[in-house]
Amino acid sequence: LSTFGDCRVSHYDRNQVTELFRELEFFSLLPKLPKTGEIAPGATTQVKAETISEPAYYIINTASALDELLSRLSAASSFAFDLETTGLNAMLAQLVGISLSLAPGEAYYIPVGHVGWGEVEQLPLEQVISRLKPLLEDNSLAKFAHNGKYDMTVMAEYGVTVNNLTFDTMLAAYLTGEQSLGLKALAFSKLGIEMTPIIALIGSGAKQISMSQVEVKQAADYACADADMTLRLAQLLDAELHQQGLWQLF
Repeated sequence: LSTFGDCRVSHYDRNQVTELFRELEFFSLLPKLPKTGEIAPGATTQVKAETISEPAYYIINTASALDELLSRLSAASSFAFDLETTGLNAMLAQLVGISLSLAPGEAYYIPVGHVGWGEVEQLPLEQVISRLKPLLEDNSLAKFAHNGKYDMTVMAEYGVTVNNLTFDTMLAAYLTGEQSLGLKALAFSKLGIEMTPIIALIGSGAKQISMSQVEVKQAADYACADADMTLRLAQLLDAELHQQGLWQLF
């Protein structure tokens, strides 16, 4: 008779499996696939560690660091941004942090609403909003976002009108025929990059916590990846829209 142990999958190439998941669009199953080193005890595997260049993600929690970032943003022609908040209702959500990316593999996280970890090192919300407001409202600076309507609505609640949102990766993905429009699914299907699911940070069900309760470093890695992938996808999808003659519809 077979036992549960006999049914355990142990010999497989994780890279090949993830590629198959991409082709079949099994994005929801990806987080359940054991990563390298997570195969059950006693099992052996031929999976080799993937060689991925480490992204440069930074936490901005001092006035001098914010000054330097704002200087770089002012000199740029475009940037991607993403918000971390306490909920999905844009009219009620409280801002927890803002992430921005100026180049692929480079992103910054500005925490403003983290609680529950003792004395959190973060700048005052009002200070960050007042400093970012001119840049977000600058018509000469192009902004990229994923589901930008949500981000614009949240910022409007803080008195900021986001101008010149030139690229929304969710809308672009829809126009190019992508079936799964979530940022994580697109990063996996278009870039081959696995992103951390939100459930890994806040949990689910009765034990689910708010993003504001997530430790800053953990939130920063997650948020920076959101902005980073948004920028990368914007560059990729922009080219696809032009190639498919869809740019005028965008």
